[in-house]
Amino acid sequence: MEIVLDGFRCHYLQEGQGTDLVLIHGLGGSLSDWDAFVPALSRYHRTLRFDVRGFGHSDKPPGPYSPQLFACDLANLLRALQLPAVHVVGISMGGVIAQRLALDYPERVRSLTLISTSSEVGAQARAAWEKMAAVIEQRGFAANASFAERIFAPRFVQNHPEVVRDMAARTAANDPRAYAAAARAIGSYNWTAELERIQVPTLILQGLEDALTPPGGSVRMQRALPRARLLLIPDCGHVIPLEKPELFTHTLLAFLAGVDLSG
Repeated sequence: MEIVLDGFRCHYLQEGQGTDLVLIHGLGGSLSDWDAFVPALSRYHRTLRFDVRGFGHSDKPPGPYSPQLFACDLANLLRALQLPAVHVVGISMGGVIAQRLALDYPERVRSLTLISTSSEVGAQARAAWEKMAAVIEQRGFAANASFAERIFAPRFVQNHPEVVRDMAARTAANDPRAYAAAARAIGSYNWTAELERIQVPTLILQGLEDALTPPGGSVRMQRALPRARLLLIPDCGHVIPLEKPELFTHTLLAFLAGVDLSG
């Protein structure tokens, strides 16, 4: 389905019944990243997934983008669909958007699940993001072919080369300029000090072998968020849902059930 939000054409899908749950994909992804998990989640929740600005079938206007802009897009979508406060799940870039939504539109968020993400980007990482964005903008994705291998734990790469190849192909199908604009948006921010304002229950999922967002960032978030719990997952890289699908699904459903039962 498509909807126009303040001039931005957004592609989304809504399925299931129950309390409202929003799923936000990561950099280079799309709403289809959640395909394997929606059947289980939609048994208990009305799931909403959408293509973030610059990705999938949503509009890909020129940058610059920002976490605040992404959060505004989502807030506009929730408002247009007349949804109450929702459970929000975001992975990587999606986790950045989820945090910003909770900070800028707290009335829209009932709970947060933050996967493989962080609340700040250091100087060295900022430089790396900018370099990657510039290379992709100028040369496309061929120069970034090894990126897919880096996002998984080494054992997963060895045991599931087909998943790694699929991830590389899906990333390369993106619009280079939109991808670069999004990379810059999530490559420079720091709001750790603001997290104390987020009062909703928060679940943080972090792979111990995540080379893109190392575990230290999740520990920092857990300490800053007043109502957060952190699960550190061994033998797991950046894409927890793909690497540990059963753990992800059961942990998320249990967390959401606890929030719903507590009122």
